[in-house]
This record gives sequence, structure tokens and C-alpha cells, in this order.
Amino acid sequence: MRYSSSRSEVVALPLLGLFLVLTAWLYWPGTSGPPLLDDISSVLVINDLQAQPERLWDVVFGDGSGPLGRPVTMLSFALEKLWLGDSLQISKRVNLALHLLNGVLVCAIFSLLLSHIAAPAAPVLATLLAGAWLLAPQQVSTVLYVVQRMAMLSTTFMLCTLLAWLVWRRRLAAGRMAWHWLAPVLLSAAAAVFAKENAVVIVPVLLLLEALWFQCRDVQGCVMPRWRRAVHGAIGAGAVVLLAVAALRWEALAGAFRHRPFSLEERLLTQLRVLWDYLGQLLWPDLQRLGVYHDDFAISHSLTDPVTTLWAAIAWGVVGALAALALRWRQGRWAALGIAWFLVGHAVESSVLPLELYFEHRNYFPALGLWLLLGLGLLALMRLGPPMVAPVLALLAVYVCWLALQTSPLVQIWSSRPLLAMHHVNGHPDSARANTDMAVLMADAGALAEARQYSEQAFKASSGERDADRALRDLALACIAGVAVDPAEIEGIGAVDPQRPVSSVTTLLTLVRLLQDNACPGFPREQFADHMATLFLVDDFERRAAANVYSSLAVLENALGRFEYALEYTEQFLALSPNNTRGQLMKLHFATALGKVGVAEEMIAALQAKQAAGELNVGEQQTLALYTEQP
Repeated sequence: MRYSSSRSEVVALPLLGLFLVLTAWLYWPGTSGPPLLDDISSVLVINDLQAQPERLWDVVFGDGSGPLGRPVTMLSFALEKLWLGDSLQISKRVNLALHLLNGVLVCAIFSLLLSHIAAPAAPVLATLLAGAWLLAPQQVSTVLYVVQRMAMLSTTFMLCTLLAWLVWRRRLAAGRMAWHWLAPVLLSAAAAVFAKENAVVIVPVLLLLEALWFQCRDVQGCVMPRWRRAVHGAIGAGAVVLLAVAALRWEALAGAFRHRPFSLEERLLTQLRVLWDYLGQLLWPDLQRLGVYHDDFAISHSLTDPVTTLWAAIAWGVVGALAALALRWRQGRWAALGIAWFLVGHAVESSVLPLELYFEHRNYFPALGLWLLLGLGLLALMRLGPPMVAPVLALLAVYVCWLALQTSPLVQIWSSRPLLAMHHVNGHPDSARANTDMAVLMADAGALAEARQYSEQAFKASSGERDADRALRDLALACIAGVAVDPAEIEGIGAVDPQRPVSSVTTLLTLVRLLQDNACPGFPREQFADHMATLFLVDDFERRAAANVYSSLAVLENALGRFEYALEYTEQFLALSPNNTRGQLMKLHFATALGKVGVAEEMIAALQAKQAAGELNVGEQQTLALYTEQP
């Protein structure tokens, strides 16, 4: 097993430093950019920790973003808020620092892998590939979208897992087991999964790395039979288990898509095209289409609708056939690893789970396989002879510089909310989210007519939005623009599909918060609340809306001081979401305000039982104490 020469290392180290400085310099303006989507619900809600540090664990274990709660990522947010403050700019800068750290880890991993196969100038080649990964424009929407620290931090720990594995594997090949090095492997892998659950893909990546790159050989190049049987057996067993789970739970998996505008089969077909688009945007980016909003990506309804689905399927079939053929040669197995790394990296978020179709941040870890594959292609040219080494490295350096030139204007766009909104709507004119953002931007400028035009376009582009959702958004836009609302607009809400008029909790909650904060002077709040009561305070409420619609309307009635209505909404919320702690605390508050002692005592007893069972977080316990402590 050969490693890099000292001469290459001397060149590689300052080159890596240059890439890190360049990346930091290019990204720095973007750290002043706006919050987006889940930034608001997952990050900006973390506040006052410096005044109430006892709420730290509520933040760490209180997020519902994934089945495990992603406590490692939430801990990073909590400590940041506790030590550095509540600035979104600070959060973006922490993301940038994490990206730079990941770049160093990527460089180290590539250097070890390329040195293992005796690549000429392995440290320099590894550094250039790491620079390409750092500076690729596709990374902008991960680094500057704060909540995607989940993807970044899980990648950090996956990279640490890989490094620890490579160190352990090096000793294994030399005949020294060094079992203690497996401890950091296991700890890093666990931390990665608790940062974001899709990090579970690190397990098959490690197995494929061993089978295809190291090929279960020792330092003399001899196969280690027992080790190979264990690795191949684990790969085979894992594949069988996954296929069996998919076959046995196919109906349950398909049923999870009932709230999506596409089926399980349609999602799998669409991902055939999505993965090719990811690949193209990574290696040869179309800047206009890069960003957070891809809700306009066309769904594949069949192999021929659209027909590009068929071509994508054929292309992946060709790639699979070539990879299978390449397994006959040692160098071919290295190339197969690059392909497998990319595809396995997408195995969670681009397969059978009912997630949205397209997000650029999903490539943060899988893209390493493609950069490794590119490096192998360049390595084949370098092996033609020593005179080829310098020109090939220079060509790659030029490509990295070109990527940096593409990233620079994109970061500048991300530094400004108006520029970013216009960028998204220009690149995705059929995106409901992009048009909604543009509508809000126009309303902020006082241009209500233009705002409502974009609102109408968002309504047309949306697959599940209802007429009442559009009407509520238009009322919110009028409020933001400071324009008086026509009472007839309020009375018209729910005229279409009155049995279930509202589908978007977010739209309703946005308007409710504006009214709660009294940010809409002259808005007929009571008339609006009365009209909503005629729609939702009905006996067949179960068919009218999701549970959180009722909790949002309870918040509105609370702001108006109409606690009787608020209590009715809360009871309907609890009927749809039984035993919900937030709902129980709301019911306690409204019952107390109305002097309903029996109802309040019932809620206190239920909440105290939860407290005794350790089911209340610190914030909930503090709220309960307001109603139970004697004055």
C-alpha cells in the first residue's frame, strides 16, 4: 500500500488552504441572506436560551423533523444560540465553517483513497477534487439554507466515520486488528444518524468501499478470504433484507403517499430523471435553475409520460450494465464504487419514502462518489505517462476555478431577499412557492395588485391548494401591503368546497399571526373570526380541516379575547389530536379564563400525570406551574 510523496504534500497543503480561503471569501456575503422555509419553524423559534438556559434540552429533544428528532443537529443550534446569540447571520456563518471543515475531511479521505491505488500526485489530485466539491454551485443552497445543517452535520460525522474506518482498515491490512479504532467508527456513525437519519447509508458505503476499492486485500495485495466472505455476506444479506421489506410492506409504503400529489410508483419513476438532473447540475450547473424551490419538477406518470423518463431509465440501465461489466477488472471496480456511492447515497431520500421530489441538499454527501469517479477518469489520463500529470492537474484546476466563478454570483443572489425571490421565480415560473415568495415581496413594497397576480399564479401552480387558501393568502397580502380589505372577500371564503375549505395550515397561521400581532390596522378581525366560526364550529368538524387549523383559530380567538370560541376550537383540536400536550395547555388556559373550574382541574390532573411520567418538557412544566402554584 503506497501513500503520497512528500513533494505532492508540500504542494497540496497550501492549495487546500487557498481553496478554503476562497470558499470562505465567496460565501461570506451570503451569510447576510434571508431565512427560508423550515428556517422559520425549526431555527428562528429557538430563542431566549441565554435568558432561559434550562430550555436547552427542550430544543435538543423537541424537534419533530425526523423519526429520531435529530438531537445532534438541534444541539448544535441550541449551543450556538446559547453561546453566540440569536442571529440568523451567525447560523449561516456556522454552516460555512462546517462546510470548510467538511472540505478538509473530504480532502483527507480522497488523499488516502488515491494513495492506496498509487495515483500520481495523489495529494494534489485529492485537493483539487475536494476544491471542486467545496466550490460547486450546487452546494450554495445547502450551506446558506440554515436548517440544512442537518445534512451538513450528518455528512461531517459520516466523513469522520470514513476516516476512522480507513485508519482501522489500514491496520487490518497490515495484520494488526486495532479493534479500538472501531469505537470512533461506531460513535461517528451513530452521531451521523442522530444528526439526520439518512446517514444510515454510511453502512453500505463502507461495505462497498471495502468490496470495490480495497477489494478485501492486505498490504501484499493478497485477498483476505474470511474478511471477503464477511463483507460480501453483509452486502448480500443487506440487499435481501431491503428487498424483503419492500415486498412485504409495499402497500403500507404506498399508503404513506396519500397526502402527496404523486404515488409511490410515480415517485420512483420521477427519481430516474431527478438523479440525472442532480448529476448534470453538479458537473455542469445551470445557475438559473439552482435554488431551494423545485416544486415545479414534472411528475413521471409512466415511462412515456413524459418520454424523458424512458430515456432516463435506459440510461441508468446502460450505466448499470457498464458497472457490472467493469467488475471484471480491478480498475473497473474502482469506477463502480463512484457510481454506487452516488446511488447508495440517495437510497433513503430518493427512493420509497413520501418525501418531496427534489432538493439540492440531498447531494451533499452522495456527490462525493461523482467527484471520485471524475478523479478516476483523470487518473486514467495521468497514467498514460509522466508528461500527462501536470496538464491533467492544470485542467482540473481550471475547472475548479470555473466552478468558483459560477458560485460567486449565485452567493450574491442568496445574500438578498429580493434578488433570491426574483431568481427563484425566474428559474421556476411554475413553482407555487417561488410565486408565493414573490407575492409577499410585492406586498412588502405596497404593490398589492402585482402581489395578487403572483398569488394567482401560485394557486394555478399548486396541486393541492384550495380556493379558500388563496383567499386567505390574498387577505394576508393586503395586510402586509397596508391596504384595506373588502368585507365581501371575507364572506366569500369557503364558498367553494365548504365541507373542507382549507388545506394549508401555514397560510391560515400566517394570517392569524398578523392579526394576533395587530399588524393589520383596520382589518375587520371580528368579522373574519365570525365567518371562520360559521365554517368550522360545526358538528361535523372532523371533515372540515386538519387539527392544526383549529388550534390556529383558537389562537385568533384568544387574541380577540373571545375565550368561549377559543375553548370550542381547542376541544375540536383535541378531538382530532387526543392527548396533545399543547392542546391540553390551551384548554387549561381558556377554561381558567372562563372560570370553568371543573374543566381546568381535569386538565391540571391530566397534565400533572404526564409530568409525573416525565412526559412534559421544561417549557411545558413552567406553563403548567402558572396554573398550579399558589399565589
